[in-house]
Amino acid sequence: MGGTSAGSPQWAAIVALAKQAKGSPLGFINPTLYQIACSGRCSQDFHDITIGNDELVNTPVGNSATTGWDAATGLGTPNVTNLVHGLVSPPSCTP
Repeated sequence: MGGTSAGSPQWAAIVALAKQAKGSPLGFINPTLYQIACSGRCSQDFHDITIGNDELVNTPVGNSATTGWDAATGLGTPNVTNLVHGLVSPPSCTP
């Protein structure tokens, strides 16, 4: 519910909070998100969504939510308090 119309401004706010906490720009955050995803912090920074799907009604088109990253929910929903810290001080990737 809401899709990118809600998600984009929410992520802009998360990045603004992290920039403010760091005191300088974060730059391109995708590499940092991948570091968080493969570190032990992922479960602290994101709430994993493990049930549900994004299937188009009355069709087989879509993906199911599973444990960990999935095409339906990505890393999950951000736990902003923890994620801001992870964006400011990226963890080492330790799979």
